[in-house]
Amino acid sequence: MIIRLYNLNVSLEDDFNRALKREASKRLGMDVSTLRLVKRGVDARERTPRFNCTVDVELPEGADRERLLRDLGSNAGVPAETPPLTAASGDGELSGRVVVVGSGPAGGFAAYVLALNGYKPLLIERGKPALERLRQIGRWNAGVVELDPESNALFGEGGAGSFSDGKLYTSNKRDPFVLRILETFVDCGAPPKILTDASPHVGTDILTRVVVALREKIVALGGEFRFGAKFSDVHIEDGRVVGIDVNGERIDTSTVILAPGHSARDTYDMLLTRGVAMEPKPFQLGVRIEHPQEVIDRAQLGRYWRDERLAPASYDIACHAAGFDLYSFCMCPGGITMAAVNEPGHLNTNGMSFSPRASGYANSALVTTFQPAEFGLKPLDGVAFQRRYEALAFKAGGGDYSTPAQPVTHYLRGLDSPRNMRGTYARGRNYAALGELLPEKLNQALRAGLPEFDKRIRGFLTDSGILHAIEARASSPVRIPRNPQTRESNNVAGLYPAGEGAGYAGGIISAALDGIHSALAIVATFARPV
Repeated sequence: MIIRLYNLNVSLEDDFNRALKREASKRLGMDVSTLRLVKRGVDARERTPRFNCTVDVELPEGADRERLLRDLGSNAGVPAETPPLTAASGDGELSGRVVVVGSGPAGGFAAYVLALNGYKPLLIERGKPALERLRQIGRWNAGVVELDPESNALFGEGGAGSFSDGKLYTSNKRDPFVLRILETFVDCGAPPKILTDASPHVGTDILTRVVVALREKIVALGGEFRFGAKFSDVHIEDGRVVGIDVNGERIDTSTVILAPGHSARDTYDMLLTRGVAMEPKPFQLGVRIEHPQEVIDRAQLGRYWRDERLAPASYDIACHAAGFDLYSFCMCPGGITMAAVNEPGHLNTNGMSFSPRASGYANSALVTTFQPAEFGLKPLDGVAFQRRYEALAFKAGGGDYSTPAQPVTHYLRGLDSPRNMRGTYARGRNYAALGELLPEKLNQALRAGLPEFDKRIRGFLTDSGILHAIEARASSPVRIPRNPQTRESNNVAGLYPAGEGAGYAGGIISAALDGIHSALAIVATFARPV
């Protein structure tokens, strides 16, 4: 009989395993002989950081678990069973193969679940395979090759998430498939510690190999991948998908999982032209700030700032000041700031890191949320809004994918005093007065919120903290409405919008979850192909 204990605190000075068992015994009022670590995070809110842990304990025979649960309240629970990724199939008839559009987390895990259940999906990806894509992006960052609009940091195997920080956590902790996703990552080569880290991280170098291993599993189960394969048209008859065009070639199919990612703007255009229902949705837009990692480590960890168990430190801050919200997003300790673009003449910044997190710099997006009433109520008005500010940033950066940048102290004081700025952005930085390049709402949110950030992270407002414009792809500005039961498009049967690009996710894990649930909806509806 198992009981789960939450919020067990262990000092960094103690022997971890011995102290954890001691704290569990104290909590239960009985000796604990065996326990299993479920999650371990760092609580740095106090002067002395400590480990905050969740464990599963095997209770001795005769223990009254129900009484313990009542007495311990929110500090205890019963572990939920984790369901398999396989399910009983329905009896509906498929016409053609199930096609998955996009190989990001939503598309990749949708294809994996379909393959596990015997459906032998066809996955199409406009970009290149992961390892080739990794080399291509490195050469582009070095200025050796031109931007490829079809394969870049936003398009290609693994999706945009492969070139971010590789963070594997989500606010949707109740979904029972989260553990299955992490287990699949480990089975594909990710380090086992992601199963117990409270904020698991893989890094682009490892994640690239993981998505290749996932592809190989799908292929071994009968699935098929096509790279350099662009979804160029959809054929709809009587309100139902009957086929799609890939590179101009028609593929007959009645079932399509649409997971194109949040930057497939030409796909949005095509779908809208074909009458697929779409709507604008709120999205986040901001800038990316970069500090020397030591600034963040000292502020967050105090005298433990050199402790390799804790550093490099991260942060996650949200504040509401003067009527404006400001959030940190996709914080990358030991990471790099980079351009993540797919359209010539536009500039978008992002952050990423490799598994060692050893760059010596920390970066994070600082974003606020824009509502449709603030940018337009037509389906693609949010895309036009993003493009407008991306074009301004590209021009201000010099038109060569250098980024306009400014010390955060200069930005807040209204200074325009060009200076050299150190950091990790490979394409180069040009000093610019960023206030002239940003939406006024974002300027107001930054000016109100940044002093609040500095209260929580001492030294956040420093000359060495550099702002980069603009971070416009934090989330999709478009949603493709779907039936919550069938998960099909509201007006096109057989079309299953999924993931970030469809407006239903905001990170690797949440997108993977969305892909899994869409695939299982297909499994529950249709019989396995013969």
